Amino acid sequence: MSSFSTDVVIIGSGPNGSAYARVIRNNWPEARIVMVEAGPQILPEVGGHLDNVLDLEKRAELETLAQGADRSRRLSISKEEWEARRAGGFDASLLRRSGLFIANEGDDGQGLFAGFSAANVGGMGTKWSTGTPTPSEAERVPFIANDVFDAAVADAEMLLGTNKDPRAGDAVAAQLRERLGAEFNPGRNEDRTVRPMPLAATPKDGDLFYHGTDVILGDLVKEPKERFQILAETICRRVIHENGHATGVELVRAGESESFVITAATVVVAADSLHTPQILFASGIRPAALGRYINDHYMISQIAEFQSKEPMRAMNWIPATKDFPFSVTIAQTSLSSMPVNEEFSGYPVGMGVFVPADVDANNRIEFDENNLDWHGLPSISIKWQQSAADLARIEYAKETALRIANIIGRSAPGFATIQLPVGSSLHYQGTIRMGEANDGTSVCDATSKVWDFDNLYVAGNGVIPTMTATNPTLYSVALSTLGARQIAAARRTL
Repeated sequence: MSSFSTDVVIIGSGPNGSAYARVIRNNWPEARIVMVEAGPQILPEVGGHLDNVLDLEKRAELETLAQGADRSRRLSISKEEWEARRAGGFDASLLRRSGLFIANEGDDGQGLFAGFSAANVGGMGTKWSTGTPTPSEAERVPFIANDVFDAAVADAEMLLGTNKDPRAGDAVAAQLRERLGAEFNPGRNEDRTVRPMPLAATPKDGDLFYHGTDVILGDLVKEPKERFQILAETICRRVIHENGHATGVELVRAGESESFVITAATVVVAADSLHTPQILFASGIRPAALGRYINDHYMISQIAEFQSKEPMRAMNWIPATKDFPFSVTIAQTSLSSMPVNEEFSGYPVGMGVFVPADVDANNRIEFDENNLDWHGLPSISIKWQQSAADLARIEYAKETALRIANIIGRSAPGFATIQLPVGSSLHYQGTIRMGEANDGTSVCDATSKVWDFDNLYVAGNGVIPTMTATNPTLYSVALSTLGARQIAAARRTL
């Protein structure tokens, strides 16, 4: 078994793994950093965003490369397969382009958890919506001081390239914001009023250039491989550790059987909220909270009819507050693939109401060591049940969606208010959650360092311990900056 050494090894190349690499480099210029990614590089720009590929056929071709084990054909879920998975039959080895649906005990859809995971350089940073709204006061980590958290959010906005008003000058969107603001702004703090949705995007040629992890990594990718490199199509089988100290990772190239080892002074596992706990489990690192408390906000979808002389291009946002538990995105949509009611006129406006879910230790990932996935790791299943409070919030969210539709114009004729399967937002949280004390209810501390380890960190949306409704990428990247700064600071004191 061959091996080589580095200062920091990062498992996962998505926004959080990339944030660790960039912040460590900024604060520890001499660091040798190796990033490991299970999937291939699918774009010439390392970690570039797929939405910048305007040729839809080419984009679909590139997406097939991020599907995990089977990259030979474009995979999507048929109605028949959906029904089979609802009944408990599914193949968790395939990462379907349109979603990986993991069914569990529920037979009425309430216990069904829908999921998707990307296997490519840049991770979900190649596919994310680029929404970077700030979490509300109620969503923040209660044991991180406000000034520390605010500074981390500012760092995250810089790393992601957040634009607070990416389609400035859209008069139609501004008109709609004014209408919505009259209803929702009274009593809100200025920073939580109705506003454009912040995006990690740059205006370009009358449209937007969407930011992937290429923006976070910047010139790191130009460095000599002795200082920084990404090992694509390389699977992490386990973190090697002894007596609370990680010494490295065991890796295997995709399609090969012989493994090799990277020894490292620090290990960061940033493989997403499903695969990070999977890797820790496979490594024999199994704190009581590992994989538990899996959480995702519900999504209520609504289409409204908007009367305007011109189309709206900007996305508007109604932020969550302590009194308004939902985060609402509002943007013009297309009905090209849907039957349109003859009564419909004007422009279709799509609405997504994100609804927080109760944090529950019984909602969890389970691992089957007798059934290995395409990584050669214990396969994943998800146990999820809604609470009574969840159901009440969902009904309130549906009422809110209709209320907003009537402010926009009216609920579009022929379109129902729909609850999408839980997990559809792809914002899974809690599986490697941080905590204030090592009391069995969390996996890591406030800097994302795994309890009882001195040099093992975790990263991603999974570290978020609170109920949320707001898109979490900015939130989780902010938390990653705290861990990355600690790694660099500890090294400087040696």
